[in-house]
Amino acid sequence: MTDPRYILLGAMQDLMTNYFLDECAANIAWEDFDTEIDALRTTVTDIADDHCRGPRPALPALTTYLVDVDFFSGDDRFATEVYAIDASTPERARTRALAKSLDSSYNDPRIPGLCRAAVARSTDDPATPPPEEMPC
Repeated sequence: MTDPRYILLGAMQDLMTNYFLDECAANIAWEDFDTEIDALRTTVTDIADDHCRGPRPALPALTTYLVDVDFFSGDDRFATEVYAIDASTPERARTRALAKSLDSSYNDPRIPGLCRAAVARSTDDPATPPPEEMPC
């Protein structure tokens, strides 16, 4: 298997794990919450374990990122929401936070020139200010 296949399998495992963490109540086993997703997660793990020959590259560890999602009307920022996201890279954290922000009350299509921008910073170094993000 090539590195991209491992990366794809790792991304699939990340997505399914994050789905369970977000949607499954703490007192319910993953296997009982969504049997189809758990079966898919098991299949992905089996493929990675059974069919991967040679040394397996380490999958990146998940880091908790604080993602600031800014809501703009034209060039004017009118709101910011902060999301705590577990992801392997800041880009994945930004993408996931932007997806979550679609459900925000600030994401109102009646707002003229509505756009969103996101900046992720690791909770390992929260004192580091996020870089300035330009309006979308």
